[in-house]
Amino acid sequence: MKRIKNICLCIFVIFMAIILSNCTKTAERQYNISLKNTLSIFLFKNDSASFFCIPVQYLGHDHIGFFDYANGFIKIGDYKILLEKDNVNIYVYLNEETDESGSLENGFDLVYSEENGKILLSKMSEPLSIKEVEGDAKYVHYYIIIERFLKDDEVKRINSEYEKGNVYSQFEIWYDLAFNDEPQYGSGILDDFELYNESVSDAVFLIPNLNFFRAKYMKN
Repeated sequence: MKRIKNICLCIFVIFMAIILSNCTKTAERQYNISLKNTLSIFLFKNDSASFFCIPVQYLGHDHIGFFDYANGFIKIGDYKILLEKDNVNIYVYLNEETDESGSLENGFDLVYSEENGKILLSKMSEPLSIKEVEGDAKYVHYYIIIERFLKDDEVKRINSEYEKGNVYSQFEIWYDLAFNDEPQYGSGILDDFELYNESVSDAVFLIPNLNFFRAKYMKN
């Protein structure tokens, strides 16, 4: 009887050791990864998934008649994440009564949305409603926001690159658009950044023309 108790105790100890070992491994991989040294691309997490967010802005007097995303990628260390037309979400917001600082948080209307290659709303080609006031045209402010949601295995690969010390990263996106009916083909944005295991969002609060973006994506 005593031997049976000893055997049960050993099994219990081994079982607990396995649980604690798994908990330790899980804890080691729970990072709060963010992106350092960039205001061109952000990494967020909502209730269901992590996602990259790339805000593209235009502040001026011109009407953007269309936006056609082509392709791009995000390279995290040695790991490349494709930004294809069928795996990104694109939202275009327009504020027709902004100021030259572009600091407003409100007054933006959604004029275009595309999710995973499917167009859900398309109003960019509609004429602007603003008129010249005392000879000076009002400013218009466009926000083109590109989202790329991540699968669990992609998040694990990003964490793995961080664990290996491969923190240097970069991205690029390419698209076509039109200003006042004049097409601008082959436009793009390129930037580099570093993986970081802490929040680095403080800089967003210092830049007025990111106020709408901050209010929409960084409410907490």
